[in-house]
Amino acid sequence: METLKKKYKDWEKWASAADKSENGWQSDYPAWSDLMVTAISAMTQKSPSHEDIEYIDKCWAISEEDEELADYVKEHIDPCWDILHQLTRSAYPDTRWQVYEVLGYAGPKGEGLLRKGLLDADSYCKRRALLSLVRLQPDDARQIANQFVQDPDSDMRLASIEMVRVSKDSEFINYMKELLLQDAVAYVRKTAHTLGSP
Repeated sequence: METLKKKYKDWEKWASAADKSENGWQSDYPAWSDLMVTAISAMTQKSPSHEDIEYIDKCWAISEEDEELADYVKEHIDPCWDILHQLTRSAYPDTRWQVYEVLGYAGPKGEGLLRKGLLDADSYCKRRALLSLVRLQPDDARQIANQFVQDPDSDMRLASIEMVRVSKDSEFINYMKELLLQDAVAYVRKTAHTLGSP
C-alpha cells in the first residue's frame, strides 16, 4: 500500500529531529492518528504485499508504547489473522512482544504460535509469550512451568509462577512454591508466597 509506505517515511523524517526524551515520543507526530488508521486499513486488506507487511511491521514497532495496533487486533483477530501470523517473524522485538500479547486473546488457535514464541531469542518477547500461554491454560502447564522455573532470567522465573498456578495440580504447586521460596531474587520469593492461595 503506497500510502502506508509514504506516511511511514514522513513519520521517519519527522522522527529524525524529534524530541525523544519522553516515553511514547513516537506518537507526538502530528499525523499519528492518520498513520495508525492507514496501518489498520493495510492490515485488514486481503493478501497484503511483502512491502505492505514490511511497513505494517514498522508501524507496530513504533506504536509499542500505546499498543494502538495491538489493541485493534485484539478486537479483530479473525480479519487480521494472516498478518498476525506473519508478524511473529518480525525482526523487531517491539513488534513480536505485542503479537504474543495479542495471541493470548486468540483462543486455541493462538497456542501453536505462542509455543514457538517460547523459543524467541529476546527474553522479554519470550516472557510475553509465556504469560499469554497462561491465559490459554494449556494441558501441559506443569511441563511448561518446569521448563522455566529455574530459568537464568529472574523475570522468566516470575512468569513461570503463573504457569504453575494454572496447572491446577496442588501437589505440584506446593512443590514449586517450596522451590521458588528459595529463589535468590526477592520479588520472585514474594510472588511464590501467593502460590496455593485461594
